[in-house]
Amino acid sequence: MKNPIEIPLYSIHVGSVREVVALGLGGEVSGLDFLRDLQRANPKGHQILSGQIEFLCETPWLRPRETFKLLDSERKIYEFRIRSGLRLYCFLDGDALVILTNGGKKNTPKQQTRDIAQAIRLHDEFRRLTAEGAKPAIIDP
Repeated sequence: MKNPIEIPLYSIHVGSVREVVALGLGGEVSGLDFLRDLQRANPKGHQILSGQIEFLCETPWLRPRETFKLLDSERKIYEFRIRSGLRLYCFLDGDALVILTNGGKKNTPKQQTRDIAQAIRLHDEFRRLTAEGAKPAIIDP
């Protein structure tokens, strides 16, 4: 009997209500890489996004706000956003797991469309793999 394939999810923050993880597919961990690059290049932006992630993990309700916006109601894809144009895309897996896909800067509508398309592609790939029996495995980065 074959062992199921594991989908790596890298733990970002564990709260009392939810856990936020970064999706690793095809050797890429775009959400985690985005946060690490942001920490070096824009510590203030990283601090703001990290605060939003922590708030979401501790809040029992999931109410879209200006800083956490629903982009695709069918797939439950959201974006964390800050005024400087930084975006961090994610989707929900159940009620307690938020999976980061990728991030970007809203430089142009074309770039934002590409970033959203990448989040949708990663979401769809995750769903396809889990439907085929792959199991998510949370890893400490």
